Parts: sequence; structure tokens; C-alpha cells
Amino acid sequence: MPPTQPKVTLLDTPTPPPHLLARLQSHLPYSLPVLRRLQFARNFPGGSTRHTHILYAAPRTACGEEEEAEAEEEELSTQRVDGNSSVSRDATGKRAGQAQAQAREAPFAAAYVDLSRGPETQVWLYCSALEDGDDGSGGSSGRQRGLAVETEEQGEGIELVLALLRRVRGIALADADADADADAEAKAPGHGNNGVVSKGEVEEMGGEEGTGRRGTMTKVLVGSLHETVRQGLLARGVAMEKSPSIPAELEWEYCGKWLFRVEDLPAASAEVLPQGMRWDRVRKEDVALVLERTSIKRRELKDGTPVAWAFMGTPGLDGTIITLHVEEAYRRMGLAKALGCRLMREYLHEYGNDGWGAADVFVENSGSQAFCRSIGGKLSWTLSW
Repeated sequence: MPPTQPKVTLLDTPTPPPHLLARLQSHLPYSLPVLRRLQFARNFPGGSTRHTHILYAAPRTACGEEEEAEAEEEELSTQRVDGNSSVSRDATGKRAGQAQAQAREAPFAAAYVDLSRGPETQVWLYCSALEDGDDGSGGSSGRQRGLAVETEEQGEGIELVLALLRRVRGIALADADADADADAEAKAPGHGNNGVVSKGEVEEMGGEEGTGRRGTMTKVLVGSLHETVRQGLLARGVAMEKSPSIPAELEWEYCGKWLFRVEDLPAASAEVLPQGMRWDRVRKEDVALVLERTSIKRRELKDGTPVAWAFMGTPGLDGTIITLHVEEAYRRMGLAKALGCRLMREYLHEYGNDGWGAADVFVENSGSQAFCRSIGGKLSWTLSW
């Protein structure tokens, strides 16, 4: 008997394919975390590395229809526009449109993967079939939540996510083999440095001081993981450990995804600063202060730019507002509100022009939740790292 065709087709590319970006755009705002991470990789220096993988999974028939539609569109664009080709052109265009529509209706999953990014987020996941099922309003941090009942469509979506995770495992194993080969070569007689690997070489490979190199990892940090996706993975026996930033007394810690529309932000007049203050970009010498004020581990980009562009708050790798902090002596002056609005109004366009802003707020952080409400934010779903 001929071998059974796989149920899922998976694409792995170093840069995001145009059709993937288009599909993610059509699923906003739920696709926002992965879309913003891809836009960061595309639009910002240091946004991607040689270890970057863009993964896309869909039912095999849907992938085939999508690729067929793209091929027919290309054929359509090269045909002569005259009376003799009009019938053929119309038929080709109709077939392409039907195939595209069928592909767009099929579920899909996507991921940004870069295992060299530790200790920061290494994997971002999204699945179109797992957008519903959680509005961010229930529960609190502490104990893990009970497994929810999933629909048939959600079950199909989880299978797509599992296909992505199997590919992530394959990437990790390939990296381990590559690192083992590099170690053997480095330790060979006559090789430079007598087999010693410098700190800079370890960091370039993605290793964090004291944690080993990229290829030796047995776990990865998945970020902004939608609770419906996490529940589905747990139900299928996927092992998960809480991230190092979660306090020891908590079994798990949840965030709410708060969404903003740039056009609905308070007027720009709210960004007027008190006398004696001015807007500026963070400086190299400010990095130590920024890191001191947060318990979440972060690294600087290779060019020396901190992950947080402004030391009181900034859009991060996925375009969310992070590290929003005002020193004690300057609180209750409207600075947080002014800063958050200014960041989104002036810098979100560097990711995309869809007008969506976001912030991930711990469910127990009533102060940050109040800030989000004050600038028009809406709690939309639950996530965790």
C-alpha cells in the first residue's frame, strides 16, 4: 500500500511568507502577538538571527489550495490582456479566487522560533481555530486552572500546534548536533584557542551565562500563550513548567491581554509634560536602572540597544507595552498615561499600520489594569509564559 499522506503540511522559512502575513492580518486582533513578532523581525535591526525559523501549518488540502491559488495568480498576471485571452483569464481568476477563499476558511497555525533568544521568549504561537474560549475575565494566579471542554474545531487546531512543536523539537535536536560538531572541531589538535570557547562565542550561539549553549536545552520558553491553546496542549500530555520569573509560592501565573485602538487613545494634549521635563530616548547608561526595576530577565540586543527602548516603558519584541515604570517621586502626575499613549501613537506604525496596541498585565496587578482602562484598553483574553 502507498504511504499515508500526512494530515498536516508544515512550512519552515527564515523570513515570513507574504501569504502568512496576509492571513495573520485577517485574523487580528487574536493573531497580534505572532504578527508583531514577525514584523519586528522584518522591520528592526537585530529583530532576527541566523537561528530564526518562521513556521506555518495547515491541513494538507488547504495548503495545496493556497499554493495552487498563488500559482494561478502568477499565471494570471502574465497573460496578455486582449480579446483572445479574456475567457481563459476569467476562468483562471475564478479558480484562483475559489481556491483562496477555501484556503482562508481552513484553520492554520503559525510560530516564530529562535532558540538563540534565551533567556527571553524563544517561541511565539498562534492558531486561528483557538481564538475563542477565553475572554480574560476568569480566575486568578496561583493554582493551575482545570482543563476546559474543547470543540471539534479547537481539537483540529491543537493538532496543528502540535505539528509546530514537533518541528521546534527537531530544530533543537539539529542545533544540538551542530553544537556537538562545533565542539569536536574546536577541541581538535591545532584548532585555535586550544579548544576554549570564549564568552562572546557562547552568547552569539544563544547561551546564557551559567545555563549552557543553545543546542543543549531540554525546554524552550513559549511566550504570550493563549490559555485555550495551553489547555489543549495540557490535555494531550504536553509537559509545561512555569517560567523562572513566577514566584515560588505560585503554581502558575496568568496575564490578561489588553487591547487598544490608537484612534481611541486620549487626546495628544494629555502627553504634555510638567515643567522641567522632556521626552527623550533611553541612553546606554540608563540600561542598568531599567533592569534593576524589573524581575523579568532581559538581554540587550547585539548593537547595544536595550530591549525596552524607553526606560519607563516601550513596545517590546511583539509590540506590547512592557516595563512601564514611573519612579516613586514622580507618580500621580499622569506620566504613565502620557507615556503609554505617546509610545503607541508615535511608534506602533514601525510594526504595522493596523492601529492595534497591546499590553500583557498580570491578573493580580490592579494598578496596571487601571492604567489600561484609563487609556481605553479592553481586556480580551488570558495568556501566560
